[in-house]
Amino acid sequence: MTPIDRSIPPKIQPIEAFSMMKPRQNALSNGIPVFYFDNPNLDLIHILLQVKTGSLYQPTKNLCNFAYSLLRESAPDLQAEEVSEKLDYYGTNFTVNVGLENVQLTMSMPKNNIPDILPIIASFCISPLYHESNLQIMKDKEVTNLAYNEQKTDYCAWRLMWREMLGDTYPAVSCFSTRETINSISTHQLQAFHKETFCAERVSLFVTGNLDADTEAMIERVWSAVPHGTPAPLLPDIPVTLPSNQPVFQSMPNCMQSSLVLCFPSMGFNDPERSAFSVLSTLTGGYFSSRLMQNLRERQGLTYGVSASSTFFGRQSIFAISSDVNAEQTQRAIDACFEELQRLQLEPVSDDELTMVKNYMAGIQLRATDTSVNTMLKYAYWYRFGLDENEMHRYLTEIKDVTAEQIIFLAKEHFSYNKFTQIIVGKYLANE
Repeated sequence: MTPIDRSIPPKIQPIEAFSMMKPRQNALSNGIPVFYFDNPNLDLIHILLQVKTGSLYQPTKNLCNFAYSLLRESAPDLQAEEVSEKLDYYGTNFTVNVGLENVQLTMSMPKNNIPDILPIIASFCISPLYHESNLQIMKDKEVTNLAYNEQKTDYCAWRLMWREMLGDTYPAVSCFSTRETINSISTHQLQAFHKETFCAERVSLFVTGNLDADTEAMIERVWSAVPHGTPAPLLPDIPVTLPSNQPVFQSMPNCMQSSLVLCFPSMGFNDPERSAFSVLSTLTGGYFSSRLMQNLRERQGLTYGVSASSTFFGRQSIFAISSDVNAEQTQRAIDACFEELQRLQLEPVSDDELTMVKNYMAGIQLRATDTSVNTMLKYAYWYRFGLDENEMHRYLTEIKDVTAEQIIFLAKEHFSYNKFTQIIVGKYLANE
């Protein structure tokens, strides 16, 4: 048998066509939409409840995170320890992810255990009873985490970024937490916020696994108990303001590195240019061979890593380039970033580099849907923006058609120096 030559990469196989699994759709008696992704080989049933709420909807800082993170400790008929024991006994995993405008409650359990454990989960999701003792434990934990995070340059840089981007538009975003706002949360506030936001008008349900009529009937019966309420309001757009002529700088004298975030308000997920812009973003700093990685890491040794990506919410996003760099080389790293951004505006990307980026992006998308669980999660993400399984084909087609001329056009439109707000947290700038 001839040994494999590991120095020769395998041939890249172009994606000629791709069709994504289409879920079966239903609606509960209370109107909650349900999307079923059948997988007869998966007896571990996965359920995702997506709630239209998040940090951007909360009237008080930290409220959404506390209200949903404390659910499993707030069962109306069981102590927190009893809930944990039952989740373990029935082989069930329950997690909460609180985002800017969505909360995801994900759970997985053996199919045969659904009648025993799902009603317990539904009880604390639908009718939580928040206890002062559990709230205080979480407050103490959050205060400790805040004190730890405030010593980290990257945390402080991202916090400054959100402040600069959102200003006073969303004063209750959790990244503005203080010890005072954490300790001010009450069980009464938690109860009121949960009642307002966990309602049928804001919940979507996604399920995958070896589903049958009895399993579906049980799932639908349990979640039909979610009460009616008020739909989530539309998020207003961020008012676009001109960036400061001077970098936004926070000094941390004892640090050996500086954290950088170069950012600006950008397009929404449904923008016609979003797919093409994602190619530009990936080319810039979205994968290991990106322009910024090659310059800042490989050629100059200024950082271990640098990234570029967009955070989408409402009808907008924030595009950000971020990196942790040697403190003495802070300005040099910033200059290197803008050199690459300018080069993208002036020099056409080669066919080989553009093809490599497109193949990488297509591969990432395929890997994101390689199981029914991943497909369900991807579909749930698209559903936030009113899209369905056809988004995959559309996205792959659009990135395939992106040209070098299009990259230059988009770079000129979005990557001008004056468009960026520069956030720097660390010891000092090299030119100080």
